[in-house]
Amino acid sequence: MTGDYLALMACVNCKRGFTACPECVNTIRIDPETGYPPDAVLVDGKARHNPNPDPEAVKRSAPQPVCDTCVMQRNEALYSGSPEGAHIGAVTTLAAERHKKGHV
Repeated sequence: MTGDYLALMACVNCKRGFTACPECVNTIRIDPETGYPPDAVLVDGKARHNPNPDPEAVKRSAPQPVCDTCVMQRNEALYSGSPEGAHIGAVTTLAAERHKKGHV
């Protein structure tokens, strides 16, 4: 029965443990060599969008779970137009909401 269980995960952003449905959890691709998304570069210690990511970094990147708290913070940064939100491409629906809609 898929979607009927929760898994304990560690958020790739804040490193805190959380539970989520493995099918519904938000993920971002992380390059294991850098620990960052392949389309991010650090400028003065802050992540900024790189419109031309290294194809090798994209290829070796893998999806990693992100907790709903971090997703909400990223969405707020995007909505507010702050520089921290400049590299965020889209608002993400919370995993809890996707789970409710997808597993009723």
